[in-house]
Amino acid sequence: MNIFDTPKTRFISHRGFTPLAPENSLPSFYYAGMLGQWAIETDLHITRDGKIVCCHNGNIDQYCNGSGQIDEMTYQQICQFEIVHGNRWDCFCEEERKIPLFSEYLSICRRFGSVPFIELKTGDIEYIIHQMRKNGFSDEEVVISSAELSDLTQSRQYAPKAFLHWIFAQEEKLEELCSLGNAGMSWKIADPFSCDKQKQIASVQKMGLKVCLRAADSVSALK
Repeated sequence: MNIFDTPKTRFISHRGFTPLAPENSLPSFYYAGMLGQWAIETDLHITRDGKIVCCHNGNIDQYCNGSGQIDEMTYQQICQFEIVHGNRWDCFCEEERKIPLFSEYLSICRRFGSVPFIELKTGDIEYIIHQMRKNGFSDEEVVISSAELSDLTQSRQYAPKAFLHWIFAQEEKLEELCSLGNAGMSWKIADPFSCDKQKQIASVQKMGLKVCLRAADSVSALK
């Protein structure tokens, strides 16, 4: 299987489809899947009792009606709180407003045929990949993403065939990324039509890397 075998433009829902639901929530993942997004991106943290959850920050303060560091709380403790921030949060029931488990996110990706686009926010990369496989996804079916090249280097040890994505890659280290094989990177470009196609796309592709344009995180930014 090659996750890039599609003739269509590949859209990635960053933290789910956030115009219609709070980021990294079950509804945001569902909306992304129902809208046929090629990939659904999420961020992973591990609770004190070893549960992998989807949340951008290392704490729940910005999202929930409570506070606390994820790695200092059990999953049961986190479930005492609900997501009360983000778009249309009050449209959803209590169950839909809990911080999602990684397994729930993967189930939604599988249901709709969207590629899991996994951003690492925890050091236990081997455990993340083990749980990914335990939930029925092979290396070839996912994208493993990080802002740290060292995380991707470590990921390659545990997931030899996964596609690796370097967020906002450093141009001077692209050869190092290329050496990992089956990899790509992103440029932070608000307007995809304004990029230098020769320098910022063609030259990188010539190295054997794929390019992701981080175009917008909101409907207004796409206009």
